[in-house]
Amino acid sequence: MQNIPPQVQALLGQLESYQQQLQLVIQQKQKVQIDLNDVKKAIEEIEKVEEDTSIYKTVGTLIVKTNKQKSLDELKDKLETLEVRLSALERQEQKLNEKIKELTQKIQAALRGGVAG
Repeated sequence: MQNIPPQVQALLGQLESYQQQLQLVIQQKQKVQIDLNDVKKAIEEIEKVEEDTSIYKTVGTLIVKTNKQKSLDELKDKLETLEVRLSALERQEQKLNEKIKELTQKIQAALRGGVAG
């Protein structure tokens, strides 16, 4: 590491930071995808029941009785929010991947320049 110029060391530090950010985004994205699947399954199940069937949901530490339409409306709102969040995370992931690729190329060019020069 001592032979690496300070500018390249700084770029490597930046690259590591981007990679850590990317890992966090990927983890968040996976959680949102799991939540999305759960909401879709819940919507699917609620749509199967009769209109007058009692439906219960958890609110904190309580279980509260609700109705089919209210549950569907809440779940569809949650689904929409999760889809927007997933889309934002995918854009963030793409931007980080582009920055990482760009930085990797800069580092490689600097190292080749250092070796050649």
